Amino acid sequence: MPHYKFDPMKELENLSQRMRQIANEFPETFSFEFGKGFEPRVDVYSDENSVRVLTELPGMSKNSISLSIANGVLTLRGNKAAPEQTDGVTLHRMERSFGEFQREIPLPKDIDPSNISAAMADGILTVTIGKKSAPQDREINIDIS
Repeated sequence: MPHYKFDPMKELENLSQRMRQIANEFPETFSFEFGKGFEPRVDVYSDENSVRVLTELPGMSKNSISLSIANGVLTLRGNKAAPEQTDGVTLHRMERSFGEFQREIPLPKDIDPSNISAAMADGILTVTIGKKSAPQDREINIDIS
């Protein structure tokens, strides 16, 4: 009977590689968190004048989305409804995800919540938030008493 040396670290590495391989075979939208449902992808950009938050919301209308901002956090809520099932139709594959979602996006400290706008086009929600104007550096003479 041959004798094999057991190396636990090597076994963990092999297991890790197999798990990565299995995960790579799932669709990009698949979530290992059961019951999670739809979670839109978000990009946040900023320049000297504003912060822009772009959110992918394919197949959704602006009426099914709500936005709010409080304490420097933009909250996006909505519900991506699943298509209705009809009798006599067999579903062969379902990769899209549906359901209620809520995303909370922390924003930079220098935003101006009173200067905010949102627009929806081609399944992309764009929220633009202006930045507060930076205080101007100015020279102040100080009297010495």
